Amino acid sequence: MKLYLALHEENQESIWAAYEAIRGVPQDLEYLSPEVWRLLVVYFKDAITPSSATATKAGPASRQTNTISSRLSIEQRWAARIVTVLEDKRLLVQHLSRWDSSDLMSALNRLQRYDETLQELDRVLASKVKIDPILLNHAARAWGGLGKLDRAVEAIRDSMSRFQVKPSEYTLGYLIQQYLLQRRMSEAKSFWRELTQDGTLEDIGTVNGILRACVAIRESYFAQEVYDSMPGLGVEANIESLNLMLSLAVAEIVYPEEREQFLEAINNKISRSDRAIYNKSILDSILFNFSKKGDAEGAILVHRLMHKHGFQPGTMEYNEILHCYTRQQEMDKAIEWIYRMRTMGVHPDRLSYLLLMRSYTRQRMPRETEALFRQLIQDGISPDLAICNILLLSYEQARMNRRALQLYKTMFQDRTIGLDRFSFSCAFNAIFHNDKAVLEGGEGREGRGAALDSSDNGFLRKISVPIRRPPSDFSEQHSITLENESSQIIETRETPLVSPPQDSIYPPRLPQPFLFENATSTTTKSLDARSLFRDMIIVGVQPTRSLYANVLRAFQSQNDYVGAAVALRALVDHYALKPTPKMTAIVVSWVLQELERRGPVIKDDRSELSKLTIQMRRTRGLVEILETLAATDPRLDADGDSFTATSPATSDNTTLQSSRWLTKGSHKGFHKLDQFEVAKVEMGGDLVDLFSKSPLAGSGWTSTGDDTMHIDLHDFERWYRAYANRSTYAQLVKAKALHNDSVKPIESAESSTQSSQ
Repeated sequence: MKLYLALHEENQESIWAAYEAIRGVPQDLEYLSPEVWRLLVVYFKDAITPSSATATKAGPASRQTNTISSRLSIEQRWAARIVTVLEDKRLLVQHLSRWDSSDLMSALNRLQRYDETLQELDRVLASKVKIDPILLNHAARAWGGLGKLDRAVEAIRDSMSRFQVKPSEYTLGYLIQQYLLQRRMSEAKSFWRELTQDGTLEDIGTVNGILRACVAIRESYFAQEVYDSMPGLGVEANIESLNLMLSLAVAEIVYPEEREQFLEAINNKISRSDRAIYNKSILDSILFNFSKKGDAEGAILVHRLMHKHGFQPGTMEYNEILHCYTRQQEMDKAIEWIYRMRTMGVHPDRLSYLLLMRSYTRQRMPRETEALFRQLIQDGISPDLAICNILLLSYEQARMNRRALQLYKTMFQDRTIGLDRFSFSCAFNAIFHNDKAVLEGGEGREGRGAALDSSDNGFLRKISVPIRRPPSDFSEQHSITLENESSQIIETRETPLVSPPQDSIYPPRLPQPFLFENATSTTTKSLDARSLFRDMIIVGVQPTRSLYANVLRAFQSQNDYVGAAVALRALVDHYALKPTPKMTAIVVSWVLQELERRGPVIKDDRSELSKLTIQMRRTRGLVEILETLAATDPRLDADGDSFTATSPATSDNTTLQSSRWLTKGSHKGFHKLDQFEVAKVEMGGDLVDLFSKSPLAGSGWTSTGDDTMHIDLHDFERWYRAYANRSTYAQLVKAKALHNDSVKPIESAESSTQSSQ
């Protein structure tokens, strides 16, 4: 009854949910009539095929990467459901109809299961069903997907001779596209002549597919031949055809004179033509192509052309030029453009600030990034996770750890922003670089962490100039106002993006619900590896092995062997991730430095060093190395309830006091083992069991044994040298400071001697 009701309402998701419930009892599938089986496939095919309204909304060849990728994922999901339905039907009726086989082959091709498509074709041939152009098209696409176009051509020729079946224009158009992408021009032209020998074509989509292949390989001559032949073939160019030809023309422009001639021709077309195809979307496409090419001057000329013909450039057009400047790191021009944007009454949106902040972060200019962040808030745009991550990265790179801590705490407390893997990577890297931050000054590197002085007033004034009212000299006929150009900036994380194509370059990162909503963070006064590890569990981030490398580096910088051992065992047991050669090199080089720091090699250390090569080849061998090293650490006191870590960058000692969970005992070794229990609780042991596998943690490694690991000796040597050199960083800085201090008295003495003489 649920299935029939869903079919009546034509709700695909409800149809699938009802069908899944029926599949729970396989015998119930026998009650479905042939008409219901057919309706299931038809409705699922409707979910795959984009509607005409969606196609017309796509507009010019603009920022549609994110839209296309999401569309492909939807198509693959419904194609997999079609395959499920038809396979179930095959089990019941033992064979499929010709239409069912066609739909099954099409769905398999969408899932890139080309071998199964050809197997279905063999079943059709074995059942003596006549091959038609549609089945031949599916077979040709399967051969093409396998990279065997010649076999596809053989299948077409064989069908023409055996079954007198002529390939459709979709099949020939597909072959032309594939040959073009392989730069086999002779075959492509040969099939184009075969396609057009009748003098007519049915679908403009076939021509547009060929033009897209020409754009991909920059083949303008053949594209022009195809485009010029369209009127004679009975098909009329649409906006996609024109956009593709314009993108080819812009890509071939080399000299400014050519650009001026091209834009003059476009100007004449818009002035003299009364066709609706020559409108603002055409100019948008041209502007985008100039920006993509890196020609900011050309994009600005198109921008002026919009004004000339009464089209009002909006935020998307300004962002394209802004993106062009930021890619080339011409920040002075980018700031001038944002200033012009505001004075012209166009509101900068999230993407405008995101482009500027990313560029300044790449150039290690945190104060400018911070000023843009403040202006973003003043403009009424709520910062999302992506925006905050850029600022957090800027603070981490500039060694501005106090500000990084403040921002991290704000992101943790504001659940509408949240944290992700990138956020924790920045936080753990900030701990690793903490010694450099201390040496370079608490608020960043010299020359980079200083506040914006009076010379930067131009920058601050331009990004904060009040947004004026837009000019009203645009005709009502041509004026196009973007939906997000009002004074009320749309909240991107609570409502969908108003103009998805313009924001698909850097889509917003939507926060996920925390795994432990009521848990509180222990990261309060400073960034600490143990508290960050616990926060990672609270948030529910599924760490990658790259993130865990940053985790181990953070523990190393604090010389916290106990915490590192717990983190590494959680990596293996809880998150079921296999350590990489990079992580192996981090641990082993750390152990070697510690053994060297302890002074003369004693018998026990020599034996540990001899076992190192064998242990590092096992997954849990690294854990055993760290646990043994921590248990024999002479810095643990007699009671085992404190751990003193001496940073190589400073002479300050950081004492990690045992928490209230530590239980006193009588045996010395018992106290040292209790350090692991303390670390487990501090790192999230009160929330989850760190030493057992968790299905919630996510795992790409299914083995339960102590697998062997591959060790890249070149990678190990590189990392060992890097970490060995890092240990002398503070000594070099201090030596340089002492040298400068010793030179100054000598210079002053010499100057006083010269003055007295």
